[in-house]
Amino acid sequence: MGRPRSPGVEDIRYINPITGVASSTSLYIDEQGIKKQVSKKEYKINGEWVKTSDAPHNREAIKKHLSSKKGFMQKILKGMNQKVRQNERQGKSLHGENEFKDDRYGRCDKLMEAFDKQVERYGDRCPITLIPFTMKIPYEKFDINNYSTGIFSNVSPDRIFNHIGYTEQNLIFTSQLWNFKKGGSSLYELELIFQTEIMERYKEIVMERFPDQKYVL
Repeated sequence: MGRPRSPGVEDIRYINPITGVASSTSLYIDEQGIKKQVSKKEYKINGEWVKTSDAPHNREAIKKHLSSKKGFMQKILKGMNQKVRQNERQGKSLHGENEFKDDRYGRCDKLMEAFDKQVERYGDRCPITLIPFTMKIPYEKFDINNYSTGIFSNVSPDRIFNHIGYTEQNLIFTSQLWNFKKGGSSLYELELIFQTEIMERYKEIVMERFPDQKYVL
């Protein structure tokens, strides 16, 4: 008797990595004549074949992982690393290195340590807007009629100064709402958007991190 299938899965087929042919067997013979396990498979759900990443049970498992603290931080670090590579390709030079980079698979220790340190001081909330932090990944299949860029209360890595990279001094965890609205906005523009007390908290953090930058405020 084979392994029980996940709810909703009617059948499974395996894609031979050499021939591209789909079959019911999970093994194939490679070019050296060695029997190996097929890694690529598809699921039949509601009469249609879908990729592994599109199978509901897999999407739910990924959502659960990415919505955990470690999974969410891994996703944040991945985005930070991608941003650094994008800047390099575009020839953009920033001051400072990405001090949170971790080449070990699945590790984000430095980033989690920095987040825990901030939470210990400011609480589990955005230190600027005071919005309680969330770490929720909908991970819904894309639908142009039901698309969202994210959850406004989710933790977001904000670089205080855009000309400086992801350094410990320059990185602060904020709500996605603050980071999205801040973007490349000037201080004057931010003061038109946010309440005075919010801006005062922001300035206080900037002055604490960069006491020599008083002139920018």
